[in-house]
Amino acid sequence: MTARRYADATTAQLERLYRPLVAARLFPDQATLVAVHRTRPWAIQVNARGDVAVLDRWRDHLDLLAIEALWCPHRDLPAAVTDLHVCATDHGFSGLVSPPVLEADVPFYRAAGLTIREMLETLETTLGPSAQTAEPGMSMVRAASPTDISAILEVDAACFTPFWRYDRRLLERFCAAGGLAVAEHDGRCLGYTLVTVDRGTAVLGRLCVEPQSRRRGVGMHLLRSALERACAADARHVTLSTQGDNAAALSLYRAAGFRLTGRRYAFLTLGSDLKGGEGDRIDPFVGD
Repeated sequence: MTARRYADATTAQLERLYRPLVAARLFPDQATLVAVHRTRPWAIQVNARGDVAVLDRWRDHLDLLAIEALWCPHRDLPAAVTDLHVCATDHGFSGLVSPPVLEADVPFYRAAGLTIREMLETLETTLGPSAQTAEPGMSMVRAASPTDISAILEVDAACFTPFWRYDRRLLERFCAAGGLAVAEHDGRCLGYTLVTVDRGTAVLGRLCVEPQSRRRGVGMHLLRSALERACAADARHVTLSTQGDNAAALSLYRAAGFRLTGRRYAFLTLGSDLKGGEGDRIDPFVGD
């Protein structure tokens, strides 16, 4: 058997890496990086040339290992992915998930045996003063608290297939960072959003509405509230991703001023989900 080229980062390598890893927002600070390395030393992989891979479990309910980041020359991607798949198997994972891959780079991952799981379109909008003006009905949207996590998990499960569904660990992290907001009526969670802001750009990472509450304006209230929160955090642009054939989502986003960027990226997988379902369609959005 050919020896692995990547290995768990040493303490000395970690010292050299913490600045670029934190700058890339892969870890919030050095203390978190050190804590992760202590509990999961395989999470940061380095080869002799200094190429780096950052790994984490994709979802707690699936046996997939995610490549959060892979810093190596394009020509070396197939060999790197093959090596990381061995790492995944060594640590009990049955499959591997790529990072978001630009469409032009997909062949490099396919050469390593990965297949496209989903191809996504990106949309963006520029924020202006109008984003700070509350819309009627936005009082139904509020910041999420830890006590909302169980209800959010239920909505998420009703909207997403297992591959895309969030787990409690991720939602608790997002909630602690202040990125989650919920729409509710009579104390019941109807939907939620996830928004993060970094260096003047906001990312709408999630917008979903439970199936029985769609086409009632809930999605637009959530979206307008998300734009308002992004603007309040001094974001100048907002980006998001969805499938190009998701007509309801595209209609909603275009009505709010989003436009397609022309940039497409893919998630690719290698191996088995074990607990995952067939198809993996995403249907979280509403045609309000």
